Amino acid sequence: MQRFILDIYMYRIGVQTMVKHDLTNALAKAFPGITKQDMLTVVDTLFESMAKALMRGEAIDLRGLGRFKIKQRGATTGRNPRTKKPVYIPKRWAVHFKPAESLTKRIN
Repeated sequence: MQRFILDIYMYRIGVQTMVKHDLTNALAKAFPGITKQDMLTVVDTLFESMAKALMRGEAIDLRGLGRFKIKQRGATTGRNPRTKKPVYIPKRWAVHFKPAESLTKRIN
């Protein structure tokens, strides 16, 4: 039921890009017994927990949404667009998201 309420809410307000404030408001509307400030605390705690898990190298699987994990990108040579000179880009870690098949089906 809550998923349906969130879908309707987001459609009605015409959100093109959902930001944390929009998520907090949608959740507060879906759960009227919880204040917006408490819901903001919940959202902040969720995001912080996810960030810490990724920093520890853990994957995050959210059924119906997808999987977050970190991948190492190799070192490469790029090009400065202004000077056209080659620039060394060192290897780095990046967050990768793979949507769940059910989510892909819902949006297509």
